[in-house]
Amino acid sequence: MPVSIAILRDEPLEDGTYKAVLRDIQEKETKYGPRLLWLFEVPEHGAEVAGFTSLSTSTMANAYLWATSLNPAVASKNRWGTEDVVGRECLLVLEVIDTENGQKNKIVKVKLTST
Repeated sequence: MPVSIAILRDEPLEDGTYKAVLRDIQEKETKYGPRLLWLFEVPEHGAEVAGFTSLSTSTMANAYLWATSLNPAVASKNRWGTEDVVGRECLLVLEVIDTENGQKNKIVKVKLTST
C-alpha cells in the first residue's frame, strides 16, 4: 500500500494574517512551568505554527482569548476543553521573531474567521 506524507515547512511565515486550523493542544512542562502547546496548521503554505499559553483560568488569558476566537460558544460556558476548539478554523496574526535557535513565528493574535 502506498504511503503519502505531507511536508510541513520549517521556515517561518512572513509577518501577516493566515487562515489556519487548530490541530492539537497538549499540556507541556516548560522552564516556565506547565503550559498549553497549541499546534496550528496553515494549509495554504504547508506550515505548522506552534504557540504556548498559560493554564490560567482568567478571561484575560491568551488560552481563553484563543479558545473564544476559535469557538465563540466557549464564552457562555463555565469550562472548555480541547473538544470545543480542536479542528476549528481561525485567522492567525503572526510575526517573525529572533530566538537563540534562529527565527520563528510568534502568534500575536488568534481571530475568528469571517463567515
